[in-house]
Amino acid sequence: MRLKPLHPISVFVMVVAVNGMGAAQAENLEQTQQLLSTRECQNCDLSDVSLVYNDLSRVNLQGADLQNANLSHVDLSGANLSGADLRGATLFNADLSDADLSNANLDRADLRQAYLVDADFEEASLTHTLLQGAIGLPDTVASLQFLYDMGLAEADRGNFEEAYRYYTRILELRPDEPTVYLARSLARYHVADVGGAIADANQAEALFTASGDVEGQLMAAGLSQRIIDQQEAIAEGPSAGKPNFINLLESIVPFVFQFAF
Repeated sequence: MRLKPLHPISVFVMVVAVNGMGAAQAENLEQTQQLLSTRECQNCDLSDVSLVYNDLSRVNLQGADLQNANLSHVDLSGANLSGADLRGATLFNADLSDADLSNANLDRADLRQAYLVDADFEEASLTHTLLQGAIGLPDTVASLQFLYDMGLAEADRGNFEEAYRYYTRILELRPDEPTVYLARSLARYHVADVGGAIADANQAEALFTASGDVEGQLMAAGLSQRIIDQQEAIAEGPSAGKPNFINLLESIVPFVFQFAF
């Protein structure tokens, strides 16, 4: 008896099923089900698992292997992730408030826009971790240099509102740092906060003067005056006063980028 050849659609379904089984094995379904049913999975292998939008608040994942896991938009508030391996994990927009991440490995993890209020990062590894837009970064994680670098990175991407927030946080911790005022002046100018930009440039000039930094003083005074000149040109008419950001920034940006705490 001759067998009928399989219909192309049947072959496609079989291939998808086999591939699906491979993915399920990779996610280790048994341990994933254990986590979801008992909310406890210490030292589990959950590498590559996808748990997007799940409520995992207060789960116990101490020491779990969560490498490359997709935990975007997951509620992990109050979760025990101490000692967990989260290398390469995606935690975009996840809620990690009150989570225990002590001794966790978060190298190359994506924590952009994550909510981190009161999270414990003691002894956690955060090499090349993405933290843009994260809310509530603990001071133990957010060093002044880290915040400054993040501000520069956001400004370089054209996200000046976010850059402004990073610079403002630095100035809340160290209100006498003139270069940060200079950087924030540029950010404020780009979001059309002209008055704030001039005020920050003037504050930078005063602080540079007090510290005897002549180069910084001249840079800040020049920035303030150029902003004023641009605004006066705009007031004279559209053809005469279109601001030229390139000319305005060409001498300031290298100075700002060279600064380090």
